[in-house]
Amino acid sequence: MMRRLNTILIGAALVSGAALPVYGQSVSQPAAPIRLDGQTLDPGIQAMLANDLVQEEAAKGKPGNDPGTAAGLRAIRAEVAAAWRSGTAPAPDMASVRDATVKRGDVSIPVRIYRPKASGPLPTIVYYHGGAWFIGGIDASDLSSRQLAHDARAIVVSVDYRLAPEAPYPASWDDAETAFDWAVGEAKNLGGQPDQVCVAGDSAGGNMAIVVTTRRMAKGKPAPLCQILYYPAVDNRPVDAMRATYNSSRLFGEGFRLNRSFTDYILPIVFPDQNLAQSEVSPLFDATRKMPPTLIATAGFDPLRDSERAYAAKLAQGGNYVIYREFPTLIHGFLQHTGLSEAAARASRETAQAAGTLAREAAAAQLAKAKLEK
Repeated sequence: MMRRLNTILIGAALVSGAALPVYGQSVSQPAAPIRLDGQTLDPGIQAMLANDLVQEEAAKGKPGNDPGTAAGLRAIRAEVAAAWRSGTAPAPDMASVRDATVKRGDVSIPVRIYRPKASGPLPTIVYYHGGAWFIGGIDASDLSSRQLAHDARAIVVSVDYRLAPEAPYPASWDDAETAFDWAVGEAKNLGGQPDQVCVAGDSAGGNMAIVVTTRRMAKGKPAPLCQILYYPAVDNRPVDAMRATYNSSRLFGEGFRLNRSFTDYILPIVFPDQNLAQSEVSPLFDATRKMPPTLIATAGFDPLRDSERAYAAKLAQGGNYVIYREFPTLIHGFLQHTGLSEAAARASRETAQAAGTLAREAAAAQLAKAKLEK
């Protein structure tokens, strides 16, 4: 049985025996701004982290939800989903939102399709939420998916892939691949085109987006039109290896929500008996191959930041087109902080707009190439 987690920080929520932080509530901010590595933490994010400490103190001595039980795991996921929703700014109305189910054998994969109020040809973005392959879902990430669809002016297909520990590697990745294949096959029915489907994701979802691309290429299928990666998990080796390699892991590995206690718990339940340096687990180590145009958005106070910088550099060294945007005042998971921080909201808008531009430019380049080849 999995050990009880008394207090672990999970992406955008403090999971403990105490109530979760209430986003937007009044919290006394520390007297001095937090400055590390030449960066100053956003005040709204700093207040949120201060609230984490208050909740952590209140939780001491109280039993937490036990992820080793079905009820405890459901409670953890429900708490996180509520925190993500309350931490994310309200999103614009959509022209339509509908749910569908993708089938592969006896596996059912729920998806949610967002069509924005936008005219003209629309690219399609297949999106995989974050949450360390352990938490999250299409409901938890609903607001950020709507924002992406609106700002990118794109059809977004959000995928509710299976999670660990019930379904460890490679289940989530298999679901991601199946859902992308379905979106390509259904593209015209969704309002798009089968050769204009991008792949996207944040954190764990960014990892899966990359793997979907490499799997399709390995099978001789057309690659996604483009990749949109928010603070992607590209190096998933154990914490000691990460801290020996990356300054950001040493600087931001405690107190900024991707703490060692969480990572040490997650890796063995998601990747049992796996080589954590293999390319599907850690795509950084196979990053010089030819890949589609890629947008990478990272956060300055993220322990994963330097691995993401390295991934972007390797893609560029391989001759790939890469747009790298780093937001120095933010932390990992900023798409779920847009209701707390104007800097996070601005980063969300700017990167989504850039994603839409990248998709349209990639589609235009694809069309021009096809005309030249005729």
